Amino acid sequence: MNSIKELRQLIRVYLFEGGLKLPPEHRRDLTPSLVREASGVYREFLKGFNDWLGTRGKAPLEPIRPTGSSTHAERDIVDRPTATYGDIDYLVSFPVNYAGADLTERRKEEAAAVRDYTGLLTEYLTSVRPPMVDVDLTVGGHPLMIIVRVPSGGLAQVDTVVTHSSYSEWMKGRYTPERGIKGYVTGNLYKALGDYLVLTIGTEGVMARIKDGQRVPSKFRAGVTYQSISTDFRNFFKDIADYVIEGAYEADPLLEQYRGLDPDNVNISDLAYGIVGLARTMERAGDVDAREMLTTIHSSFVEGMEENVGRKLSKDITPEQEAKLRKLNVTQGERVRQIFGV
Repeated sequence: MNSIKELRQLIRVYLFEGGLKLPPEHRRDLTPSLVREASGVYREFLKGFNDWLGTRGKAPLEPIRPTGSSTHAERDIVDRPTATYGDIDYLVSFPVNYAGADLTERRKEEAAAVRDYTGLLTEYLTSVRPPMVDVDLTVGGHPLMIIVRVPSGGLAQVDTVVTHSSYSEWMKGRYTPERGIKGYVTGNLYKALGDYLVLTIGTEGVMARIKDGQRVPSKFRAGVTYQSISTDFRNFFKDIADYVIEGAYEADPLLEQYRGLDPDNVNISDLAYGIVGLARTMERAGDVDAREMLTTIHSSFVEGMEENVGRKLSKDITPEQEAKLRKLNVTQGERVRQIFGV
């Protein structure tokens, strides 16, 4: 790995766009009970790794909780035991010794810390060869995608979703989808809002990329500085309004009601209402036409969901799975359209 930029890109591809390195003969339906088993083994593995890090004077990783659709596994064991998930993701905070004064430097320090700990993880796997992990399969791909041996027999893949202490509370909400709804649906609605406002609503909170005094999309790299708009999941809509609207403004009642979201009960309808409240508030301030804003966001949202299905088709999903995903897209697209009133 030659640069921090390359590392960050690789981690984004593997952890946030998905990646399966488990051989077909070992793949099983990811049910709530399997998520529980695999998560327990994964935590045991991280405990051993942290003990090993301690002997080298390194700060430990902090396992937080399953994230993505597997966030709901413990509840689903009770009343949705046959539910299945696309991945088992586990949110883990990697320690960083911050010295940089601005967000741009801090992001470099975070990427350097991930690079350092990824290298240490590889060393631990290959030298210690912990028995609860299939080491050869794990180091054969990205080492943050851990292939664990589950007590009931066989293997399961647990993907490490990296965060840091500055963002861990935000990430508990941002990477939690509505229960029973595929995570890509919620993710595409965040992205559609961010694309309209030229902001990123992702792993590091709500963030702006600035070049020559203007917000620019993520494709711009050279000469870009970063501004943090919000890492408060319960208030990020209000924080966005404070940032994008110049001067005093009158908040729409919907914005006051949906200032942000509940990280323990993420709901697509609440997210949609928050966007409506933000659009109406921006319209009151004379910044946008709310209907045009909501129409554009809805179109981007629907298009993004369809692109997700297209990517999954390249992974050889069955016709039945494709039909189920397309039905989900139609249902959720209509759900958001009705709330947007477009």
